[in-house]
Amino acid sequence: MLKVDKKSIIQIAIPIMLGTFIQNIVMITDAILVNKLGTVAFDAANNAGLLYLVFFMLNKGLGDGTQIQIANEFGKNKPFAINRTLNHSFVIQMTLSIVFIGILFLLIPLFTQNFVANKPIGEAMETFLNYRMYGLIFAGIQVSIMSFFIGIGKTKIIIYASLFLAVLNIFLDFGLIFGRFGLPEMGLAGAALASTISEAATCLLLFYYLIKSKHLKGFEFTWVKQFESSRFKQLIKLSYPLMIGGFLSIAVWFVFFSMIEQGSAFNLEVSHVVRNLFFISFIPIFGFGATTRTYVSYFHGKKNPIQIKKSIKQMLILSVVFYLLFFHGAILYPHLLVRLISDNPLVIEKSAEILQLVFGSMLIFSVVAILYNSVSALGKTFHAMLIEIVSILIYLIFSYQVILVYQWDIFYIWTVEYIYFLVTGILSVIYLWHYYKKMNRYYYE
Repeated sequence: MLKVDKKSIIQIAIPIMLGTFIQNIVMITDAILVNKLGTVAFDAANNAGLLYLVFFMLNKGLGDGTQIQIANEFGKNKPFAINRTLNHSFVIQMTLSIVFIGILFLLIPLFTQNFVANKPIGEAMETFLNYRMYGLIFAGIQVSIMSFFIGIGKTKIIIYASLFLAVLNIFLDFGLIFGRFGLPEMGLAGAALASTISEAATCLLLFYYLIKSKHLKGFEFTWVKQFESSRFKQLIKLSYPLMIGGFLSIAVWFVFFSMIEQGSAFNLEVSHVVRNLFFISFIPIFGFGATTRTYVSYFHGKKNPIQIKKSIKQMLILSVVFYLLFFHGAILYPHLLVRLISDNPLVIEKSAEILQLVFGSMLIFSVVAILYNSVSALGKTFHAMLIEIVSILIYLIFSYQVILVYQWDIFYIWTVEYIYFLVTGILSVIYLWHYYKKMNRYYYE
C-alpha cells in the first residue's frame, strides 16, 4: 500500500533520481572522453545519440504505459494481472526493438548523406550508430523491468542496476575508446560499443533479480504461457499515445539541433554542451514525474480522488525543492559546470550564459512535469499526447523562425524552451481542471 506523505514519496523517488543521476554521470563522462577525440567526434556522438534517443523514447513510452497499468492493477490488488502485464510488455518491447533496428539499418546511410550538412560529422554519426543501435533490444527490456518495480513502489534495485551500468560503461569507455586494459582502440565506435555492452549486461542483471529476488513477496515473476489479445490491445491502447508523444518530443529536439547545425559548428558545440548539462535538471524532474505516475494511477485504481489530489500537491512541492537542490549550479556557478565538458574559453562563456537562461525554463518544467504526468496516470494518455503535439508544433514553428529565418544569436534561440514548457503546463492545467470538475461522476457513476 502506498502512503501519501513526503517521507514515503521520497523513499520511492530517491532511487529513481539516483538512477537518473548515475546515468547523467555516465553521459557527462562519455561527453568528456569523446570530446578528447575532437569536435567532429563530439558533435557526431551527440547528434547520433539524439537519433538513438528518438527511437528509445518509443520503448520508454511503452514502459510508461506498463508502469501506469501495473500501478493501477496494484491499486486494485491484482498481482497475477501485474504478472501478465509485464509478460506482454516484454513481448511488445522485443518486437518493437527489432523493428526499430531494421529501420535504423536502412535509415542511417540515407539520413547522414542527405540531411547532415557537415560530411565528416555525418560519416562519424554512421560509425557510431552502427554499433549503438543494437542497444535498443536491451534498453527496451530494461525499461519494462524498471517500470514494474516503479509501478509497485519497490525502486531500490534501480540504484544498484544504475551503479553497475555506470561502472561497466566507464570502464569500457576507457578501454574501447583509447585501447586500455587490453581492449582494442576503437575511438568513437568504442564509445558506442561500450554503451551497448553495458546495457546488455544491466538488462541481464535486472532480469536475474526479477526472477530470483526474495523481496518481491506477492509479485513473484512467472512466465505466462498463454498470451491474451485483449491484454495486448489494452497495453497498446494505453501506451501508444505516450510512445508517440515521447518520440515526437525527442524528434523535434533532434530537428532543433539539426537546424542549429545548419548555422555554425560553434553554435552546435555550445548547444551540445548545454544539452549534456541540461540533463542534470531532469534528475529530480523525471524522478518525481515517474513517482507521480505510480501514485496517481494507484489511487485511480482504488477510486480515491482525494488521495490523487493530495499526491499531486505533495509531488509539486517536492519536485521544485529537489530541482533547486540539483540544478542550482546553473544559476550560481555555471562556468564551473561547463568546464567539466569543455576547455574552450568561448564555448565556456556562451554555454554558461545559456545555462543561466534555461534555469528558469526548467524550474517551470519541474511543476509542469507533475501536472502532465498526472494526465497520463489517470489513463488519459491520448489527451496527454494531444497536449504534447500542440506544444511541439508551437515549439517547432518558433524554433524555425528564430534559427533559420531571423538567425538569432544562440543565446536567444534557447528561449524556445520557455515556449514549450509554458504551453505544456497551461494545457495540462486546463485539462486537469476540467477533469476534476467531473471527477466524482467519473468514479462513482
